[in-house]
Amino acid sequence: MKGLPLEEIDVREIKLKEEEIIFKTKAFLSFVYIVKGEGTLTYDDRNINFSQRKLFIIPQQEEYRFESETAQLISIQCPVQFIDTIRLEADRIESCENLYKLQYISHNYHARAGCIFRNKNDEQFAETLILQIANEFKNKAEDYLIIRNCMSILLNLIARNIIQSETSDLQENRKAFSIMKIITYIQQHIKDREKTGIQTIAEHFGISGNYFGEYFKQHTGVSYQDYLLDYRLKLVETYLKYSSVRLSEIAYELQFSDESHLSKLFKKYRGVTPGEYRKNFK
Repeated sequence: MKGLPLEEIDVREIKLKEEEIIFKTKAFLSFVYIVKGEGTLTYDDRNINFSQRKLFIIPQQEEYRFESETAQLISIQCPVQFIDTIRLEADRIESCENLYKLQYISHNYHARAGCIFRNKNDEQFAETLILQIANEFKNKAEDYLIIRNCMSILLNLIARNIIQSETSDLQENRKAFSIMKIITYIQQHIKDREKTGIQTIAEHFGISGNYFGEYFKQHTGVSYQDYLLDYRLKLVETYLKYSSVRLSEIAYELQFSDESHLSKLFKKYRGVTPGEYRKNFK
């Protein structure tokens, strides 16, 4: 089945019969789930055997080759807008901490160990969720709530298994894992200026305050302040797209000085005013 865009998420059901398929995606998060059969996954000159109920994360711009004579796969590609919608909805209902672990998932140093599930019960639960997502997508459901709710739970399962994982690949990437923990902490406390202050966050992770800025840029490629501002502006974008919250309330919640300050920064870094941005998505 060729997937059709549904609220910008893309779901495809694929049957392999003595052939191969290559995945290379630009999506923020992409998954391939093995519904039936077995075969071989190849990437970076590495080969991994796969079988039923295995779930793989496909990193952005990397080539993953699945080969099989009998396998049935489901691929799910989620753009950042779709993920932001899930995060925003969850945040309105409750503090869903594992959704703030998305940075672990999207950078997925640990996905290279193969299937992300370590817990068999979670693996079985994930199958139910993924099949439901595929069914809703195939039937072109008018109400996207079920798909988003299933994805929200699935992301929590993935995050929990990744965080609990003690694979050798994760052990070999201690520094990478540490910066992911810092980024997750930032996302979790983005609305609290005190907790995201350099001295506070440096002390929390046992890093010298004078060295923290250098450490962060070394492992992310951007300065801490630039990352913080860009992430706040991304959250502003989400509010403008998917809610009717007033700009003054957004500015207050995301720790901008005031509405005017937010408007100037948004115009400078996004090229349009918040009002123009919101109007484009109505």
